Amino acid sequence: MRQFAAWIGVGVMLLPLIARGQEITARLDISRRDAQPDFIAYCSLDGGMVTLGPSSKKSSRYLSVTKYDGLFKRVWGKQVHANNGRNGIDLLTALGDRIFVFSSEYLPRESTLKTRYTSLDFEGNILQNQVEIESTPDQKEWRVDLQYEHSVNKRKLLCYRNLAQGLRNEKISYHLFDSESDSVVSGFISLPFPDDKFQVRKIVVDNDGYIYLIGKYYISGRVRNPEDYGFLLYRYQPGNPDGERLDIELGELFINDLTIKAGKEGNVFLAGFYSHHSSDEIIGSCFFRISDSLQVAVQSTQRFSDEFLKNFLRDVQIERGRELRNFYLDNIILRSDGGALLIAEKYYTTYNTYVDMYGYMVDQRIHHYDDVIVSSVAANGDLEWSAVARKRQQSESRDHLSYLDVVSGNTLFLVYTYNPPRDPRSLYVQEVGMDGSVTERRLLLGSLAQDELFYPRSSLQINNQEALLYYYQERNKIYSIVKVAF
Repeated sequence: MRQFAAWIGVGVMLLPLIARGQEITARLDISRRDAQPDFIAYCSLDGGMVTLGPSSKKSSRYLSVTKYDGLFKRVWGKQVHANNGRNGIDLLTALGDRIFVFSSEYLPRESTLKTRYTSLDFEGNILQNQVEIESTPDQKEWRVDLQYEHSVNKRKLLCYRNLAQGLRNEKISYHLFDSESDSVVSGFISLPFPDDKFQVRKIVVDNDGYIYLIGKYYISGRVRNPEDYGFLLYRYQPGNPDGERLDIELGELFINDLTIKAGKEGNVFLAGFYSHHSSDEIIGSCFFRISDSLQVAVQSTQRFSDEFLKNFLRDVQIERGRELRNFYLDNIILRSDGGALLIAEKYYTTYNTYVDMYGYMVDQRIHHYDDVIVSSVAANGDLEWSAVARKRQQSESRDHLSYLDVVSGNTLFLVYTYNPPRDPRSLYVQEVGMDGSVTERRLLLGSLAQDELFYPRSSLQINNQEALLYYYQERNKIYSIVKVAF
């Protein structure tokens, strides 16, 4: 899991208990009196979790890893890092039976950023301490921008950093870890495009350790037709700087958005949306299945049905070819039959200017996260159905906005914060069935008494039935992590 936004605690509830159709199998509550960790990671090997944060409430200089078992009962704590003002934690994660802590330190005299990692076993023993894996020169300041991806089978861990190159070629450094080996494969990916003309959209690693990169390049600074930009898929064997390339194109159609998911059998899936008009509208889905020989096995474009478009457009707008705006693809969920679910959300910003009580002009930026659309694509690329889960969220802060998607059995659950009229804010869930049916929203975690704020970006699905949910009980000033079975 990514950064956990500075919170977790020490109260443990050993249950299960039933909450509105979902079973809470473990709970950890953190009050303001407890030292609150900044990171959390799930341990798939034993069903527990680890956290990383200040060793004590009084000082943030020393950071410790804390291990919890499957019921979120504290097992041990170990100090692993000391802040010196020039360093910081990049990420915390677990791979097999090891826990990894990555950190970066900026050396101003050398203008260099050094990245290191420390590994521990599940008993709290340090296996490797502050091992340097990368030294990045010509840096102006300290930053934390290391990202990571796990393979589908959770046995490989890819850490990477998109280097700032200015007008030089796009360059990415990476480090590949294996759960069954102590060795690390490091390398660079150099793409034949200027850094300011290429966008890395997604990087994944498959079960065999191959690295896939999907990116968008621009031929023209202003997009007027599909020839002004394009999407590329690259595949790299670890340690080999020469990658294989596949151009992804739809002729005269604009590809609006595209992301990638690695399958279990050596193939990868690309999915997104397309438009007839421009690169910031959508009118249907596009779907590609790429074989292990990096050939397009399935390619399809399917227009949204008029019935679905009526959720957003009037009949006359549909007849005139009006398309949808402000929808962005969030996730692809692969189906066991070779198809996929595409999940997108409507996002946009508005601005408000006002004079505060002291007479100063204030510019206010409001983030809007609204309806979620779910599209089901068959293995042959046919668009089977599209559904809409209605919601409205807005705030100056993005931390509590958006949703978490959880798939269990034949149901997709969408979890998010909702504030109904005259009632406190709380966690709600909507269910999308595999036939495209959508239920009404309902309470997820029982009582409305706590006025809860959900952190969807710090929550995640951990297996075929369970998810870790992180939220704040505003009335009681308690941060909570719960393991929920759907």
